[in-house]
Amino acid sequence: MRLLIVFGLLVVPLSAAVPARPLEQPEGWQFGDRAAWTWSKEGGASVLTLHKQQEFKPKVRSPFNLAWFTTTDWKSFTLTVEARLTKFDAGNNDLCIAFGRQEDTRFYYAHLGEKADGVHHQLHLVDRADRRAITATRTAGTPWQPGTWHRIKVVHDARAGKIAVYFDDLNQPVLTAEDKTLAHGWIGLGSFDDLGQFRNLEIRAD
Repeated sequence: MRLLIVFGLLVVPLSAAVPARPLEQPEGWQFGDRAAWTWSKEGGASVLTLHKQQEFKPKVRSPFNLAWFTTTDWKSFTLTVEARLTKFDAGNNDLCIAFGRQEDTRFYYAHLGEKADGVHHQLHLVDRADRRAITATRTAGTPWQPGTWHRIKVVHDARAGKIAVYFDDLNQPVLTAEDKTLAHGWIGLGSFDDLGQFRNLEIRAD
């Protein structure tokens, strides 16, 4: 059954005729440090905010700040979400979309960094070892704008092992990869070591 998940709404089949009921705080999320995250409302939408660094250190080199949606073990999917980077400094600021999480040290993540280099603006695999870039193609970086909500899309074809990530232009990917290591798992939102917000999350099983 294909499902739609939206911040602030119950999970319902796309074919269901019963309207979803708003929630003050979406359920089913797991945080490494709950105090680093807050829920709020903006324009009627639930907003998940990473407002400080988590007091959490991963066992291997991987993002410090991830919130995991734990109710579904996703295989092939299309995800869309609006994201806003809230910390701009001299560093290579980023937000991340993670997926295929099977345990603390096994998952993929898209690092949407401002400038592309050896570790930033890459698709990474974490497989019981420090993250490893698996990117096949990429742009020069992620053009975050202060105070602006940007649209992100991630498409994971688990059967073919194809991954594509889009930023604002949802027709032309900014990151692609081919890898079949992880065929299913949880989905997560966050940042490697910066701060930001997420709203209007939708995930469709393909």
